[in-house]
Amino acid sequence: LISSQQCDFVQGLIDDALEKGGTLLCGNKREGNIMWPTLLDNVTIDMRIAWEEPFGPILPFIRTNSAEEAIEISNKSEYGLQGMIFTENIDLAFNIAQELEVGTVQINGKSERGPDHFPFLGTKSSGLGTQGIKYSIEAMSRPKVIALNLSEKGKLIKLCKYD
Repeated sequence: LISSQQCDFVQGLIDDALEKGGTLLCGNKREGNIMWPTLLDNVTIDMRIAWEEPFGPILPFIRTNSAEEAIEISNKSEYGLQGMIFTENIDLAFNIAQELEVGTVQINGKSERGPDHFPFLGTKSSGLGTQGIKYSIEAMSRPKVIALNLSEKGKLIKLCKYD
């Protein structure tokens, strides 16, 4: 990770989860600023890892009893970058996707990133705006239309210029 302070922060999230009943599936190993990927099961909403962005290799599993409960927990987060849904029921997946307050929902796939795939966006504290070449150009420019109306033998010609 970027610094020993960041490693300490991530380790604190892991320790908090384990102290509160989380189950370590693998990982929780550190050498200097290198942290091994850590999988935590039985994470509950009273654990810091459920709400704090680790910016580290931790994957917490929060088990729920229903899709509605999962949506409710997800939407309580101050973040909203991406969500993933794995199911054979595509209708259910689309219904859940509509309810999630995130920028992108992946159905039956891992998160994707990049301008060649599709726009990348977040909501809430995960960002404002949309990444991708079209959206970047729009965000960094100010459209301005100058219309010059000329008449050519009874026809109206419009010439437009964009900044």
